This record gives sequence, C-alpha cells and structure tokens, in this order.
Amino acid sequence: MKKDKKKRIIENKGITGVGTDYTVYLLSAREKITAILAGVAIGFVASYIYYDNMIVSIIVGAVVGYKAMSVYQGMLFRKRLKELRLQFRDLLESLSNSYTVGMTANRAFHTAYNDMTVEHGADAYITREVQLICAAHDNQGIEIKDMLNDFAVRSGVDDVRSFAGVFDVSSNLGGDIAKIIRETRDMIGEKIEIEMEIQTMVTGQRNQLNVLAVMPLVMSVITRFFNQESSGDGLVIIVKTAALALFVFAYWLGTKIVDIKV
Repeated sequence: MKKDKKKRIIENKGITGVGTDYTVYLLSAREKITAILAGVAIGFVASYIYYDNMIVSIIVGAVVGYKAMSVYQGMLFRKRLKELRLQFRDLLESLSNSYTVGMTANRAFHTAYNDMTVEHGADAYITREVQLICAAHDNQGIEIKDMLNDFAVRSGVDDVRSFAGVFDVSSNLGGDIAKIIRETRDMIGEKIEIEMEIQTMVTGQRNQLNVLAVMPLVMSVITRFFNQESSGDGLVIIVKTAALALFVFAYWLGTKIVDIKV
C-alpha cells in the first residue's frame, strides 16, 4: 500500500501564466536556511540557559529550527500582503486622478504604471501587477476588467476583490468609474487609519508581552546564581518544562487578545 505523499502547493499564475499568487508564500532556499539557522541558534541558546543541559538544548534547538521555517514563512506572508494592500491604495489614488481628468481605462493604467514606478519602484508588487495588466491588454487583447479580476483572485485581499467586482459591473453597465475609485480609495484609507490607531493602542501591551517572553530565562539565571547545585537532572527538567508550558500558553493567549483585526 502506497503512503500518501504530502500535497504539493500549486501556485495560481493567473490568465497570463506569469502572475504572482499572493495567497501562498513559498520560502526560497536562502530563506529556509536563514530560518533554520536562526531557529537552531535561538532554541539552543535559550534552552541551555533555561535547562543547563546540553542534550535537551540540542533537541530543542533542532525542533525550534524546524518550526522556525513555518513561523518565518507566516511573517513574510503577512508582510507581503500588508505591503500589497498599502500599494493598492496608492494605485487607486493614481487611477482616481486619471479618471477625473477624463482618461480612458487603458491610458489611466499606463499612467498608473509610471506613477507606481516612481513611488514604489519597478520591482514593487503593485508596479509589476499594473505592468502585467497593461502588457496583457496591449499585447494579448485581454480586457482590463478581466485582468483586474485575475489580480483580485491571486491577491487574497478583500479590498482588491471588492474593487475588481465593482469595476467589472461598472464597465459593463457604464457606471461612474471615477466615483467608484474615489469611494474605494477613501474606504481603504479609513480602514488602514483605524488599524494603525488600534495598533498604536496595543503597542504597550505587545511590549509587555515581549518583556515577559524573556522572564523565564532571567529567572533561570538568577536562581542558578543563588543555587550552585546542578539544575540539569531529570526531575528539575520535568518541573521546568511544566512551568514553561504554562507560561507559553499564557503568552500565546496574550498575543491572541492583542491581535485585533478590523
């Protein structure tokens, strides 16, 4: 009987076959090595300080190194989505200005490409997406609304999906696209401002959690300073592990409480 193999993640490259799938993030070889080395180093050092046991520290370092890949992957995934969303707001600003002065869709997106290149650089996510939209329309005759819908599916961002849907309907029914873009831009801007205000409010609590994260190591060093007996025997390791498990759970619960989403 054959064993089931781990499912392979297939990226959605979109209509053109060269788009970026923002709903998944695959680590490069360099990123994997960086995550593993950092995880092993942090896990080993922290474990040795806490347990004062070489074997336990090696095991913990290996486990943390393995788990560090998924943690690092999640960090990069969220960072990319945040940047894409902020850049998309700037795209709407450019499109709004172009449509207000009466530009056609094609010309508006070409102008937006130039604006995004200047504002974010040629390698920015939104710059590459606008370039892809323009190239597909000019070279393959794919309609801009279809490319926007394709981008919306690949983006995984609700704001992009909402805008693409409304843009599609307005293009078919002849709606006021300039007004729609302005309203979408304002809505996204307000949501981002609210999120930033909330993040500012919980920054103090996050900092307190970060300080508490190193307290087990600090307490371990202090108790070892006053107690010269070995702290690496089996019973001590079990007790410390139980205490650490309770602390980790409390820290995890704290991060969930301050993780407020709009």
